[in-house]
Amino acid sequence: MKEEYEKYLKYIGGVRFWIIVMGVIIALTALKEARQIVNMILLAMLLTSISLAPIAWMKKKGVNSTIAILIVIIGILASIGLMGLVIGSSANSFVQRMPFYQQKFNVVWSGLTDWLASYGLDPVDEINPGKLLPIAGSFFASFGSVVGESVIVFIFFIFMIFEAETFDKKMKYISPGSSDRTQVSAKKLRKYFGIKTLTSLATGVSITIALYIIGVDFPVLWGFLAFILNFIPSIGSFIAAIPALILSFVLIGPFGVLITGITYLVINTVIGSVIEPQLMGKNLGISPLIVFVSMIFFGYILGPIGMLIATPLTIVIKIILDGRPVTRNLGIMLGDGSNLGEDSKK
Repeated sequence: MKEEYEKYLKYIGGVRFWIIVMGVIIALTALKEARQIVNMILLAMLLTSISLAPIAWMKKKGVNSTIAILIVIIGILASIGLMGLVIGSSANSFVQRMPFYQQKFNVVWSGLTDWLASYGLDPVDEINPGKLLPIAGSFFASFGSVVGESVIVFIFFIFMIFEAETFDKKMKYISPGSSDRTQVSAKKLRKYFGIKTLTSLATGVSITIALYIIGVDFPVLWGFLAFILNFIPSIGSFIAAIPALILSFVLIGPFGVLITGITYLVINTVIGSVIEPQLMGKNLGISPLIVFVSMIFFGYILGPIGMLIATPLTIVIKIILDGRPVTRNLGIMLGDGSNLGEDSKK
């Protein structure tokens, strides 16, 4: 009887496992098919998360909750409009000048390969950084469609930002014991997105000013790219530097690449490795491997927007896992190991 019962439990466990696997596959397939609407909802959630910090700050200063929300909504609306105007214009100009940059790069690259060949170094033909310029061009060419969808994203955002005000009350009513954990998680989210937005903005502005001084075309465009990709830890800053490095090579030459590379290195080291950890602390560090895997995974499911949102989503998942004793070990596995000593004390 006992053996039959154990076999039954194993059978039920096996069936449950495959049901869960099939459910996850079906959910991911549906998510991929509906990624256009999912992307807009996720972008609205990202805007909402970024907005929580200034709203909380204004409420601490005595500003009425509704007025604080309206101020943030107007501020984000003005920012999106200005961004669409400036970045859209620069993106169109960059796309129009793409053939010129491509032609000039081929000439400079050919001269460099001939010079290397004279010293017995023959670069592989497939290694041609100029092939990345059309990729950047196609990215910015699609910027207009993103701006067009921003109206729907903004409508989602308005509903979410007002809903966030009542979310804590609902959680207290549904599960009174989880209210404290929810408040701690919300506080960590506000801190992360608030500081990350400020440091990303500082990175983008610094890159824009530096590239303008160096003489690289469209510095606002590359500063905006640095601002957006700075939300991706570890590898985002590296990806953002590639188009500017290629363009500096085309316009200035190898010396321009050196100066531009040093500029990116200094700015990202000072802001990303010195200032940001001091402000944010180390408890929200994400493993570089997890960052890369999440980018590939969400990029496959949700496209380019998924790659952008992958790290903030992983941060949210980590904060939720860290907030519950049962799942804290999973949160540690997602982290970069910088706070293992602190976790062991808990």
